[in-house]
Amino acid sequence: MTSIVISTLNIWSINKEERFSEYLEHKSHPANFFNSKDLLKNRLPLIFEIYRGLIEEYISTLGQVLIFGFLLYFTLTSLSFFYFFIWKKQKFLPKYQGTFYIIHDIKWSSINILIESLLVSALKMFQIRYSFVYFKVSDYGYMYLILSILLHVAFDETFTYWIHRIFHTNRTLYRLLHKIHHKSVDVTPFSAFAFHPIDAFGQAFPTFTSCFFFPLHYDVMLFFSFITSCWAISIHDNVPAMPLKLFLYSTHHTIHHEEGMGKFRNYGKFTSVWDRLAGTYSDPDRINYGWQRNQKVKNFFDHLNEIIDKYIPDRTPRYISKKRN
Repeated sequence: MTSIVISTLNIWSINKEERFSEYLEHKSHPANFFNSKDLLKNRLPLIFEIYRGLIEEYISTLGQVLIFGFLLYFTLTSLSFFYFFIWKKQKFLPKYQGTFYIIHDIKWSSINILIESLLVSALKMFQIRYSFVYFKVSDYGYMYLILSILLHVAFDETFTYWIHRIFHTNRTLYRLLHKIHHKSVDVTPFSAFAFHPIDAFGQAFPTFTSCFFFPLHYDVMLFFSFITSCWAISIHDNVPAMPLKLFLYSTHHTIHHEEGMGKFRNYGKFTSVWDRLAGTYSDPDRINYGWQRNQKVKNFFDHLNEIIDKYIPDRTPRYISKKRN
């Protein structure tokens, strides 16, 4: 990747020792949550002693990612499902009747978290050693911090869109990997992490790799890692809480899970930009499960959406699709 080539050729000097020291002092350092030193004490074969530091770091990172992943998934999905599908169903989803595969979704979400954590943990260690990630805002200033966020979003949106699209348009990849996620045609929050681990890692890869192409503050990377997980859960609840069509919100994703042409629409991650430009956008307004929004709020978002349609027009060919109510 770019950072490795540049540092190898000494085009850009990266003080790895200073950065690793800052990493050790960062409040999110894995050893603060899961210290593997006692776990591995006197249990490591002599042949691996030379790698003890790396192994301890990997086990600590893995423990942190696993604990965080399972807590986040089961806490947020359970709360979301209880709120929208049980307690407030008559308000938000009175007409929603579906065939739910919750056991399937929880099973594959658990498998995904377990296996993807092995890969993400290794990638996080690689980041600290070879990427452009940094820890002090003063290194580049606040203006660059804002620019780097925009660069990260553009990078993440672009690569995630095309990776996701390939998982749909390549029949082999869809059948072997992505079909697992689309067993749930009628989605619930539990569907959010229900992926084959290789599929999930492929789509998460851009989030963790933008820092190999340009400097990115470590907290920005952590923030987007967290927001990505929360966003994945929110877009599977079928409730268009903030219907600003610059973003791909829940009913966009409800369409994406439909059989037929639906699953070839709305591939984007956070925004609808690439779907609009590349001709794979589907407007979410035809999805209505009975929630009556406040008219003033509706008018406000309608006005904003007209502006978005003007400056980022939808180039998708129109097709006839059965309206879901």
